[in-house]
Amino acid sequence: MGFLNLLTKKDSIKNKVGFEVINEKALNRKTSVTVIVPVYNAEKWLQRTVDSVILQNLGQDNITCVLVDDHSTDGSKKVMKKYSRMYENVVSVFLEQNTGTPAHPRNLGAHLANSEYVFFLDADDWLYPTGLKTLVDLLEESNGDYAVGKTIEVNSKSEIVIGRYESSRERRNVSPYSIKHFFYHLGPRARMVRLKLIRDHNITFPEMKFAEDKQFFIDVIIAADKVSTTMEPIYYLNRLDENDSLIKQTDIMQKMDTNIAVLKYVLKKKLPAEKEKTIINRIIEFDSITRLFDRNHFVKSKDKQAYFDKFHEVMSIFNAAKRSYSFEETIIKPINKQYYKFATNHEYEKLVLLAKWSKKNGEVSYFSKDGLPYKQAHLEDGTKLLFPIEIRAELLKQDVVDNAIELEIQVSGHGENKVEFCILQSRDSVLDSYYFKEDLSQDGNVISVKIPSKELSELDATGYQFLLGYNDYEKIHVQKESDSELDLEINSEKQLKLYKTIKSNIGIKIS
Repeated sequence: MGFLNLLTKKDSIKNKVGFEVINEKALNRKTSVTVIVPVYNAEKWLQRTVDSVILQNLGQDNITCVLVDDHSTDGSKKVMKKYSRMYENVVSVFLEQNTGTPAHPRNLGAHLANSEYVFFLDADDWLYPTGLKTLVDLLEESNGDYAVGKTIEVNSKSEIVIGRYESSRERRNVSPYSIKHFFYHLGPRARMVRLKLIRDHNITFPEMKFAEDKQFFIDVIIAADKVSTTMEPIYYLNRLDENDSLIKQTDIMQKMDTNIAVLKYVLKKKLPAEKEKTIINRIIEFDSITRLFDRNHFVKSKDKQAYFDKFHEVMSIFNAAKRSYSFEETIIKPINKQYYKFATNHEYEKLVLLAKWSKKNGEVSYFSKDGLPYKQAHLEDGTKLLFPIEIRAELLKQDVVDNAIELEIQVSGHGENKVEFCILQSRDSVLDSYYFKEDLSQDGNVISVKIPSKELSELDATGYQFLLGYNDYEKIHVQKESDSELDLEINSEKQLKLYKTIKSNIGIKIS
């Protein structure tokens, strides 16, 4: 009797849908990691997705790829069958009817998995060539249950790193609650989980059209309690214009209904207050304020009352739970605190004007008060709103001394203003970041940076942003008021120019 038959007899899946399998024998072999790919009408992208698994440097003997088709109506099944014929470790599963959510295909994939770890990959995304090995090695080194690395979002204009907090540092078995915003961006990307953890805690994706991944990974992180992170690239997230994915099709009110379901789910757990606040900050501040109000879809909407009603529904659910902390305490960003005040005071016209100002690059002025920087928003009706700036950096001096760049930078702000490193970020590739920490010192609000030419000799000839890193993963440009440039001969083949960008920041060009 095959592994699949044994598994089906021993276990069950909620709302089970009939299915057929190609390459069932691959499930009898224990591997290091099972990559689970839910598939629905993904013909356009699927070949690149599966190729990225096949080309992993972890080696195909260590990988089982389980493709679960949710009754596609395009050519996805044909692509899946081709790969299962070509590769013995590519398992194709075909559901007899559509379930309408990636939850069931992912749950089925985890149900069938026979490996140490599982990794979830969407059918329109793809992996960095060393991604799986990086995470497997990290989990083996740490003997942990959960590891996450860098995700690169690819859109039609650029590539950006998202969820920077997940990959800003090399961490080993630390508390997830110690990492700012760790419960943001909980999509199934760049994260690997020990399969035993999922099964021991009976963790499954809820059968929802949206936010099923958020609830799943909240459960996983709570159960793991310790997490490891890496700065290495793992995952490419497809946000190209022609990619008409489910997340783009989902109506904002549908999204909010599922977010509310997750909020209720978390509140029912009755976690310690500080842990709970860390988790629901994502649902309250990010989902119920930023994504609800601080977006173009709100500004353009003809039924803004529906947005206000949904916000008050979230508030009423939280207030009914009678926590020791207030709704407002979960809100951190100054602009979100202002949205909250306008919404709770029913100053809806002001709220709409704030959203228009934010999304349409409204008039803004900057000034200092008692030595601290502020940003002032000028709304269309003449209202002026004052927002404290967490940190601001300004170049005071620049020089070349002993074949090294020396910079003196003043920082000010309402935060701690503790700068941890400086970064040269390539304008050509988001993966080319160079960190300089040893040659940085801080005396009060003055930062001294020294970058010897030998540190720059390995850098590619291209343009770079100059950034300061603070608060674990945050980055800030350094303002440059003077037009004067600085030249440094790195070696006989390379020259560096430090200049003022069109946005009045420090820019660096190596040629």
